[in-house]
Amino acid sequence: MMMTKIKEFFSKSTDARNYTIGFSAFIIVLLLAILTQDGTPYNPTALDLGFAQVQWYAVFILTGLSIGAFLAHEEFKRVGWNTDLLFDALLWAVPLSIVGSRLYYVIFDPNPNYDSFMDVINITNGGLSIHGAVITAFTFVFFFTRKKKISFWLLTDILAIGFLVGQIVGRWGNFMNQEAYGPQIQSEFILSLLPAFIEDQMVIGGIIHHPTYLYEGLWNFAGLIFLLVARRKRWFKVGDMMGLYLIWYGLGRGAIIEPLRTGGDPGDALRMFGLPTNVILSLTLFMLGGVALIVAKHYLIKDQKYYKDMLVADHD
Repeated sequence: MMMTKIKEFFSKSTDARNYTIGFSAFIIVLLLAILTQDGTPYNPTALDLGFAQVQWYAVFILTGLSIGAFLAHEEFKRVGWNTDLLFDALLWAVPLSIVGSRLYYVIFDPNPNYDSFMDVINITNGGLSIHGAVITAFTFVFFFTRKKKISFWLLTDILAIGFLVGQIVGRWGNFMNQEAYGPQIQSEFILSLLPAFIEDQMVIGGIIHHPTYLYEGLWNFAGLIFLLVARRKRWFKVGDMMGLYLIWYGLGRGAIIEPLRTGGDPGDALRMFGLPTNVILSLTLFMLGGVALIVAKHYLIKDQKYYKDMLVADHD
């Protein structure tokens, strides 16, 4: 009976098919990254062209971006928007977000060593931050929606799903780079839960470290599942899901993941007022998500519709 219901869901639900396609694309890339290796630690370079190298980190980032864009494309159809608007937005938002993520890192770098403008914009040596990308994307979306005369809040709700998907997939770039890890794993129970390929990759200096990138990915995956269910119910009004995303991501990153991380990622060294910048900004996003985008919005916009009521096309 249960298997019959699952089969019916996947055969009739457009959402299920879309996310199956996205998940399959991610699995294929992950398998390519793992199976093409000779052993651990894995080589972070996916392709060496001689004159240039393509890193696995970039491959996972682009995979996450592509899956998020695909899912947003399908949701644009549901809300009755011209999908050309999405491509117009991506054309500007992606490069601007890369610039924003780099500037965030440069501004809060505790050991700045930038002798020229080229040093500032040089991302080949690392130094990008998701916080800067999110802030830049928000700023861009505000002006883009005003120019195109579409709902800012509705677009942010669609982006919330894309952000989570991108972060879940992109974190596997940290796996390939052996970075964003925590302290030594002391618990035999935790070790028993980790797949062998993750455990082997987390052996650094003869010590098995906590794969905090994996913990963050699982945390975001739980948030993604909740939002996917919520946006097909009359639970939240337009704009609430972006607020929930910021709460979930900010709380998980600032209060759970960042305090556990001990190194391996250039972003871990960023400081603000002597404190880890990623912790401060993550918890700030938590407060902004909880207060500004949910509570304040409900007081300021009395006639806000439920997200489900904004759908003009139901393909299920």
